[in-house]
Amino acid sequence: MFGETVATTVDSEIARYYLEQYLDGKREHREMDRKISALYVESGNPIPSREELRRISRDFSVDFAALFLADRLLRMVCNKKLNQSFSRYLDKETVVDADPSSYLVLFVPGWDYIETGYLVGSDFAKPRLLATEFGLENYLVELPPTGGVEENAAVLAGAISRHMRSNKKMLIVGASSAGPAIHLALSDRFNGNRPGSIKAWINLGGILQGSPVVDHYRVWYRRWLLSLVAWRKGWDLEAITSMSAKESRRRFAGLRIDPEILVINYLGIPLSGQISRYSRDNYPLLRPEGPNDGLILLSDAIAPRSLTIVALGSDHFFAEDPRIDEKTVALMKLILDYLEQGKAKDCEH
Repeated sequence: MFGETVATTVDSEIARYYLEQYLDGKREHREMDRKISALYVESGNPIPSREELRRISRDFSVDFAALFLADRLLRMVCNKKLNQSFSRYLDKETVVDADPSSYLVLFVPGWDYIETGYLVGSDFAKPRLLATEFGLENYLVELPPTGGVEENAAVLAGAISRHMRSNKKMLIVGASSAGPAIHLALSDRFNGNRPGSIKAWINLGGILQGSPVVDHYRVWYRRWLLSLVAWRKGWDLEAITSMSAKESRRRFAGLRIDPEILVINYLGIPLSGQISRYSRDNYPLLRPEGPNDGLILLSDAIAPRSLTIVALGSDHFFAEDPRIDEKTVALMKLILDYLEQGKAKDCEH
């Protein structure tokens, strides 16, 4: 599928047929072919919305909906070219015609990165080492480890302003809970960003429109459990709720960022047989809402006006990917190549 071998179990016969036959151009089951083809005719948006994916999950299956999203993303010309370039950088020792020393990277860490970052990779320790070896000057933005979206955005905006003095081209990289803070910090709500200084935002599974897991535990008869966990761990309950789907979707709808910033999503799209140890509890919790990565609904991790790398088989916790170091280097090369060559200029990203 999509040029890759997929070895996994799926949750339905139609998802299996779609993966093994239909997406490979084979039409061997008249009724399934008719049903799938009708879906493509009916689907109006290039990128299916969360509501559409929920409906597809109900009418077909969750794995089918995840595969459908992947296929729709990769049918977009610019995404297809981006993913092909990424694969080339991953599979070949390709040199990039760019000077890494002219760039500066700000890594924005994820939730509780000081305590648990070494387990899930949210402290960016290994990517920072790889970036240094690649020749990229880089810094970790020292967010409050369990800060809310607004607080983290303010800290990041301050860091951006300080590092602008270097006059280097700036790249912002963040995963998971860093995503909404980056989106907010880059928005027109912060006026200190000098136009043109920030060249790219690499959004690694950012919870841009919140996690329904938080909303699940905000219901009155479960809220005591959320409060208890927050109290025991010393977390701020308001910081957690700032990443709920209810609050995040409202905030997301009002944000606008400079259209000249290249935004690339690295989107994990797991099937039900590919869920990592860190996602096993929450993945089934979110299944009634549609395809998810164990923390967020997949379509909610896609930034506006962006391009997307499809990481089929990965869930929210990218560090579990055995090739993640190679992919990190390939992603660095890809970003510099796209920026230096202006490869995204004709894309409506």
